[in-house]
Amino acid sequence: MKLDGKVSIVTGGGTGIGEACALRFAREGSRVVVAGLDLAPLEEVVGEIQAGGGEGFAIQSDVGVVEDTERIVAETVKRFGALHILVNNAATVDLSKRVEDLTVEEWDRCLSASLRSVFLLSKRAAPRMKEAGGGAIINLGSVGAIIPWAEGAAYCAAKAGVLALTKALAIEYGPWNIRVNALSPGAIMTPNLKRAIEHFGHYEKLCSKSVFHRVGQPEEVASAVLFLASDEASFVTAANLFVDGGYLTL
Repeated sequence: MKLDGKVSIVTGGGTGIGEACALRFAREGSRVVVAGLDLAPLEEVVGEIQAGGGEGFAIQSDVGVVEDTERIVAETVKRFGALHILVNNAATVDLSKRVEDLTVEEWDRCLSASLRSVFLLSKRAAPRMKEAGGGAIINLGSVGAIIPWAEGAAYCAAKAGVLALTKALAIEYGPWNIRVNALSPGAIMTPNLKRAIEHFGHYEKLCSKSVFHRVGQPEEVASAVLFLASDEASFVTAANLFVDGGYLTL
């Protein structure tokens, strides 16, 4: 198992890509902490992990809040004794407002969940990873950081910030044997995307944004995150891996 003996934190771990990562990590031998705003889906994921013979627990939290990020890391180390992997997946997505209609509060909320959280959790997790001999941080970016879209200004700006922050963290934490990478998905069939499709009805357009003429699945992203988290990526840091089905080539 690729993550045997490792301890992982996955934010936004109750649904979509976060859920897929948490379940895949558990199958690969990691003990997994799932964090997020809503407790019920987190507990469902933990139940599935435990049903498969794995270990995990849920922490209801707001990853944009300093005290909550401190608690996530502290409770993880208290429960499992160490921390090796952090997946900064949590984000707030609002694809339906132009800048003139976007409130300052909505802007701040998006950047708090999608960018501030990466800073806070990485800052808290890295010293614990150093104590464990090293680790891996994987930050979820987006193709929107490279090709932004109208009505997604806050989200795209936050994800562009994630990519820059990833490189800075990789430089700072490299001497601690901590690898820091980003992964940028394209159109992935998450609950957020399903709601967007229901609202806009543009499923075929999304499929046309892939050379495979389909959208991706959360499990396909989780496989790539697993690679970056595992020792198979031992000389990979400051990278941005696109899992977009060729989105950026079209």
